[in-house]
Amino acid sequence: MFNKEIILKDIGSGLAIAEDAFEIDQEFLFNYINWLKKQEEDTFTYVEEDGKRYAINRTGFKFDLDSVSMAPERFVDPLCRLSDRKPTAEQQQLIHNLEDLVYKSLVEYCKIYTEASTVCWWRSPGHIATYSNGQSIGQHCDDQIPYEYGKPPKNEYPKHSKVSINIYLNDGVESEEELDGTNFIGGEIFFKHANYTHKPKAGSIAIYPTNYIGTHEVYPVTKGKRIAYLAAISYGTPDNGSPIPIEGESRIWMPNLRKDAGLEWK
Repeated sequence: MFNKEIILKDIGSGLAIAEDAFEIDQEFLFNYINWLKKQEEDTFTYVEEDGKRYAINRTGFKFDLDSVSMAPERFVDPLCRLSDRKPTAEQQQLIHNLEDLVYKSLVEYCKIYTEASTVCWWRSPGHIATYSNGQSIGQHCDDQIPYEYGKPPKNEYPKHSKVSINIYLNDGVESEEELDGTNFIGGEIFFKHANYTHKPKAGSIAIYPTNYIGTHEVYPVTKGKRIAYLAAISYGTPDNGSPIPIEGESRIWMPNLRKDAGLEWK
């Protein structure tokens, strides 16, 4: 059910959290994730530098091969626009509902952090990220771009991001006795500057700045699979393309954001 009222709590340092913002059928969700898995979507490309092999994900981050298994799995094209196989109508509707939720959440966020509305012009289609089997990600901010002097990065798209939205699709629990095949242990997200730890639950949402103020980390998932839908809200007019270059759909413009948030230009 995606027609619930979204009530955001201001945690501070640009972080806001909503609980119980929607309901989702867990059996349906896991069947969909398993279907996406069968698409055999490649998360990494591989390069060799100075005699050592590295894995690079779709946003340009470079991983030592020993740490690849600890990185989350990402499904950056959940509607499979670039695939011959297509999701069912119900699966497609889920993604459309999540995209609507991204916008509605942003509207509520801009009522709290009103200045955010001035730098939220458009968004890219969201993607699904899963963590399992000890997977985690260390402290980072979502707009950081791996950079070495003299080696211009191939993808500078993240620098346009201003607000991140994490929509959590299943439950974190405390003990193995509570595990039922659709939930997980661990996987909390810690926001450094807000000094706040959020334990994901199905229906909860975290919204925060993509810059260093929103620095965060995801603790290891020790049992089960953690599933989230992630979206980036952006600013500016990049000329170096989208991670998913789909004609007419790489950027979803939001011309009515301030109006929908009840704000007026001054």
